[in-house]
Order: sequence, then structure tokens, then C-alpha cells
Amino acid sequence: MTSTLVTHEGSMSEYRRILENPKPGPEALARSLRGNLFSENGKAVVAIVRSDGRRAGIREALRLIGGLGSLVHGVKGEIVIKPNCNTDDPFPRNSHPETVRVLVESLIEGGFQAGSIVVGDMSGRYRGLPTRNTMANMGLNQVAEELGIRLSYFEEEDWVTVKPPASRAWPEGIKIPRCIYEAERVILTPVMRTHDDATFTISMKLAVGLIDAAEREWLHNGVDFFEKMLELNLAFSTDLVVTDALASFVDHPPRHRQFVKPGILIASGNRVAADAAGVAIMKHYGAYGIAGNPVLGQKQLILADKLGLGKPYAEDMVLKTSNLAGDKSFEDLVLEIKTELTEQ
Repeated sequence: MTSTLVTHEGSMSEYRRILENPKPGPEALARSLRGNLFSENGKAVVAIVRSDGRRAGIREALRLIGGLGSLVHGVKGEIVIKPNCNTDDPFPRNSHPETVRVLVESLIEGGFQAGSIVVGDMSGRYRGLPTRNTMANMGLNQVAEELGIRLSYFEEEDWVTVKPPASRAWPEGIKIPRCIYEAERVILTPVMRTHDDATFTISMKLAVGLIDAAEREWLHNGVDFFEKMLELNLAFSTDLVVTDALASFVDHPPRHRQFVKPGILIASGNRVAADAAGVAIMKHYGAYGIAGNPVLGQKQLILADKLGLGKPYAEDMVLKTSNLAGDKSFEDLVLEIKTELTEQ
């Protein structure tokens, strides 16, 4: 694979260019969020798999939630996979290309056409732009070429602006890529690590990769950060979250140096439920800003619940677990997750 250098200076230059020459985002009708495809008796199914291998773990997690049949059934348009491509730093800072590969292969095996699968993102300003270079360095170009899918670099594509009725922090609306707006299914593949602004970044924080430079300036202007970040999730539906927690940075952000290896894969049709389980695991490993605090007291989870994005409580989930690694401590971890997500 040929590497294309991505530097801080070059990325900031590209960011300023985008900021000064924004693409138009005509207003489009805000759509209601799609229902959870992976639920039982109104509760979100959350699969938690202990595995020493990414491929086996993801496939087992998908099996536990019921497979991808309900996700691909009747879909005539595109399925968009949104990884974490903030920079081209390798996993666990950003998504592993194998996560995307396994999901694409699973979709194709389920009868979905490779040509209608899109992997898209807009990388960060610090050292990520242009996204096409970051994706190439991450190994996503190779995945796309081998499997016949399309890559989308959001800053190069068309945008629309939506005004979700429940949004209060975005009075001018939220501009998102047209391919996300028109996608029939959206899959998020977050990593799990601490974050200096958001405390943690898993699936809901991943929505920042769906907004343009002007909106990122608005998001980071020091006012109502959490409200703005969570309301981004009102602008688009998420049909599946696959969180790669085989490893996770847990130290003081943003200069991560310390990571742990939970060896966990999480899958769910609800981003709030998936993130809540992830935060409980981060607490178990002493993550900065999370250890010593109630998981259900995390602001992201509180606001997400109020916005109607999902429930972070154990009573609203069906936890399905699998211990492929034969880890003797896994049952204790699962019990700890349930305890942390139970309202006192």
C-alpha cells in the first residue's frame, strides 16, 4: 500500500480552505429516526463478545443480535458504513480496516450488492484532511478495491441541511452529507477511548465526522458542547453499531499513550445502549474521567435519553454475551456492566 503523508500543517490548510469556501447545503425535510432493527419486546439487543480475534468476534456479535437479514431486507438504496477516520493513526485511536472488511463481507454474504455499500467520513482538522489520504493510509482503499465498494470523502461531496424538531442547539439546522441523508441504512464502527471534550468517544461522538468545517467551529465555540454534539444524532438514523473494544485508550486525552486490552466487541441496533455498555467497560478499566463516577451519570447518556435517542439502562436492554476466549473473568465483567447500568 502506498502511503500519502498527512501533516498537521496540510490538514489545517485544507480545513481553512473548506471553511472559507463551504459547499452549499440546501434544506431538506428532517426525517424521523428509524426504529431499532435489533430489539426484543421493545428492548434493545446488545451483544457483548469476548474474543481474541476481531473477525470471529464481530461475526459472533452479529449472530447474537440476529444476523443482518433484517438490516438488508428490502433495501434498494445504499448502506453507508461510517468508521472513525479522525486521523490516520492506527487502531485503537481509529477504526481498524478489518472491522470494515468483516462488515462488508457479511453484508455481501447476506445478499446485498457490493456496489451499493459506501464507506464514508470526513477526517479531523488537526491531522486528518484530506480524508482521501487518511483513508488510504488506514488501509480502507485496499478493502474497497478488493470488495468492490465505494469510498466517500464527505468534504468532496454534496450536502443537505436538516432541522430536527427536537434540536435546540442548532438554530440554523445541521448540515450533513447527502449520502448519509439518503442512505437506507447507516452502520457506525466506533472505537472506544477517552476524549478531552466529550469525556469518551464511542458511537454518538462519531457523528462529528458528519458535519462540515463551519459546523465544527460552531460545535467547539465553548457553548453547549454536549447539547450540540448529542443533537447531531437527531439528524440521521443509525441502524447498527459495531464497537471495536479489542483495545482502548484509557489515559488522559488527547495524547494517548496508555491503552488496555478488553478484547471486547459490542453490537447493537441502538447507539445509546451500545455506548452505555462501552462506558461501563471503560470504567472497569479505570478510564480517565469515567472511573469513580456513575456510568449513568455521564452527560452524554443523560442527554441522549432526554432526546429520545435510546435508553442506557439495563432494564431496557437484552444483553447477549459470548465468551469465545474462555476468559474466566468475563462473567464478572458482564455482571459489572449490568450493575452499572441499573438505576439505583
